[in-house]
Formats: sequence, C-alpha cells, structure tokens
Amino acid sequence: MWFRLKCPCPVKGCSNNTGQLLEWVCASDGGNMYINELGILECSSGRHSGKIITWKFDCGSRSGPHRYEAFQPPDYEAFTHAMAMALPHMKEAGASWVHSLITEIDRQFKG
Repeated sequence: MWFRLKCPCPVKGCSNNTGQLLEWVCASDGGNMYINELGILECSSGRHSGKIITWKFDCGSRSGPHRYEAFQPPDYEAFTHAMAMALPHMKEAGASWVHSLITEIDRQFKG
C-alpha cells in the first residue's frame, strides 16, 4: 500500500530535520513521492522508483549538509527520526504497515 511521502528531511545534520513535514516531489518530473511498507519510494508517474537507501534528498536548504551538494543520501538515524515524526500523520496506514516499513528500513540500512 502506497502513501504520500511527508516527513522532515532525512539527511543527518540538516536544519529541516526538526519536525516540519515536507511534501517530497520527484526532481525529474515534479510528481508527488510515495512510500510503501517495503521501503520503496516511487514518484506518481511510476517512472522513478527505488529503495530508500538508494534515494537522495534535497529539501531546499542550502546550509549544513546541502551546502555544496544539494542531493544527499538519507542517514539511518535521521531517516528513522523523520519517519517517527511522520507516522502520527499516517494513521490510515495501520500498525502492520508501519511495522513492516520500520523492519525494512532497518534491513536496508544495516544490511
């Protein structure tokens, strides 16, 4: 099941990782980004898809980690924090979906 990706920036050290929910869009085609319980991100067109750990994020900040290179990979702790901030707003996902997502994030980052 897919849900719109709305979370703080998942890049370690970014000032946009403090709780504001950002509505992520695909840099290639501008479509909304979605996440499923398998830790896959995909844009609304379906042309751009991949595991969370292969994705890079640009929240628009040009300070901190985004200063010299806008698109940055997510950090395990920062992404977990970002999802913890987002999950209360995803009540329709349900506990099983959330559990599957957290398990898959852990698997992707820790190998």
